[in-house]
Amino acid sequence: MVGWIILAVLAVLILLVFFLPYGVDVGYADEVLRVGIKAGPLCIRLLPKKPLTEKQKLKAEEKRAKKEERRAAKAAKKAAAAKEKEINDAVTVKPKPKLDFDTIVALLRMGSHAIRRFFRSFTVNFFQLHYTVACRDPYDTAIQYGMACAAAEALPALAGKKIRVLRRDIEIGADYTSEKPIVSVRIVLSLQLFRLVHLAVALGVEFLKWKINSRRESEPAAATNERKDDNGRE
Repeated sequence: MVGWIILAVLAVLILLVFFLPYGVDVGYADEVLRVGIKAGPLCIRLLPKKPLTEKQKLKAEEKRAKKEERRAAKAAKKAAAAKEKEINDAVTVKPKPKLDFDTIVALLRMGSHAIRRFFRSFTVNFFQLHYTVACRDPYDTAIQYGMACAAAEALPALAGKKIRVLRRDIEIGADYTSEKPIVSVRIVLSLQLFRLVHLAVALGVEFLKWKINSRRESEPAAATNERKDDNGRE
């Protein structure tokens, strides 16, 4: 009974991990950049950083010194391994894999499909853009205001169905008495882990299909070459 309870708890935790939305919350307002990491309803703010106390400063300096020591040791170890590998490669020269034109085209096609699926996996939970146009010359302000309005109207059409945007807050204004524009931007992105798993599975299936089809195409060509060789000997 206890085993079944443990399995049920583990299954619930796995489902939560895979279906819980993870994302970032990035914003810029009042000349301050704000960055946060989201995991479901939880949000951890990374920027702006809070001022450190004296103890925290000392701990940060100690961590930085230890990190530099580990980095130097790792760099030395990596240099020694690279030198040893260079010596081994000079002794044994491995044949380089040959890529024909069809293989390159197929790999590029699969890569483009993967990139398209990857961007479709994201969800824009909230997009905010508040822009107040202001220039020294009121004529330039009016021109830039018209261009900004046209760009704001084109944004939803450009996104289309490729990117899911749940909420938008776009406001474009003009201030003919000021010389400094005001910009406030915020975007909240989220992604669920099961979408990445689906992306990896789709890419693997597409690669296997291409591999099987290329093998089927290569087998008749090899058989034809063998028959030609046999006819030549006869």
